[in-house]
Amino acid sequence: MTVLRAGSATDPGMVRSSNQDAVLAEVTAFAVADGMGGHAGGEIASAAAVESLRRSLATTTTAEGLMEAVRQANRAVSDAADGDADLAGMGTTAVVALLVGTEAGDRLLVANVGDSRAYIFHDGSLRQVTEDHSMVGELLRDGSITAEEAVHHPQRHVITRVLGTSPDVDVDLFELRLSEGDRVLLCSDGLTNEVSDEEIIRVLRTIVDPSEAARDLVQRANAHGGNDNVSVVVVDALITEPLSGPVAIGTARPVGPVAPAGIDKGDESWFARRRRLGMRRAVTFRVLFFILLVAGLAYGAVSFLRWYSNANYFVTAKHGQVVIYQGRQGGLLWFQPKQVEVTSSTLTDVPPAFRGVVVSGVDEPSLEAARTYVTKLVAGYQPTPTPSTTTISGATTTNPGG
Repeated sequence: MTVLRAGSATDPGMVRSSNQDAVLAEVTAFAVADGMGGHAGGEIASAAAVESLRRSLATTTTAEGLMEAVRQANRAVSDAADGDADLAGMGTTAVVALLVGTEAGDRLLVANVGDSRAYIFHDGSLRQVTEDHSMVGELLRDGSITAEEAVHHPQRHVITRVLGTSPDVDVDLFELRLSEGDRVLLCSDGLTNEVSDEEIIRVLRTIVDPSEAARDLVQRANAHGGNDNVSVVVVDALITEPLSGPVAIGTARPVGPVAPAGIDKGDESWFARRRRLGMRRAVTFRVLFFILLVAGLAYGAVSFLRWYSNANYFVTAKHGQVVIYQGRQGGLLWFQPKQVEVTSSTLTDVPPAFRGVVVSGVDEPSLEAARTYVTKLVAGYQPTPTPSTTTISGATTTNPGG
């Protein structure tokens, strides 16, 4: 089993008024998209691509699924531009990483379109995984220019492949086998155009928390000018399957603190392993305080509801008998009223004008008040005797007294 931890950061930079980048950092799916196509178009394109990737990658577990997810993102950007002249021609780069399980074990698959990049950092070195789909990238690959010339080349911003500008798109796919300590960096060119590889390495080597590392890289890009939007996702491999045989190209040995010589890491305790990998404590004092606070508030709320419910009584009728209940009529949440007393009075003892009221229920603040109400209600009421009749010599005589 492979366990990943990721952090991300994105910023408009120091020159642009809007941020046309978008990022994705889920449990096993990660992406950076750099939009283009005008003030609104680029922002819409990158957002459409990332939202499409978020939905697709939630149920994707294969390389074919990843490739199809990128193609769906291409269609999502194209569909967003249809029918709106202001968005015509908009597009976005995309670099995507997805953890999948294969017969050979877990693998991190990386797909890219455009010049947003994926790097892997191991053993103090940084290697670019993806290839830029740009004019300068092609010139570099065929040896027409050097890396130094590429930095200031006049066509360094010309992109040769993006999402959204055509119905179909070619997608590059790379496979990485991870081991504990690997760090994978996804970024837009707003980072690599401003921050050198050496400075990126220093950050990845020294800042353990991936969220803090991502924020630090963004801040450094802005400090160097921030001429473009900048987005970063840092993905750490915390726990991986044991490697057997030669280490594949692209994998890394642990970057963070390593167990002292002579200690078998297989014998480490769970807590020691978390400390070595730079993982924060599962429960800190702040988290414990928050849990206790929430539990205290919940207990207080339940106690108040119980008191509020039990602080009321009502008189009603049950099976023709006048009874007294404690609680709120109809109940309050899960606190239901309970019968506390069956009085000696029946509903026929209650004046007719009040019988409907009693059946509906009469609230009283205490048991004593409820008893007093019943006593006063029936006191002095004498039901009218039922008239009786007798027949004498063929005549009917009414006897009011019976």
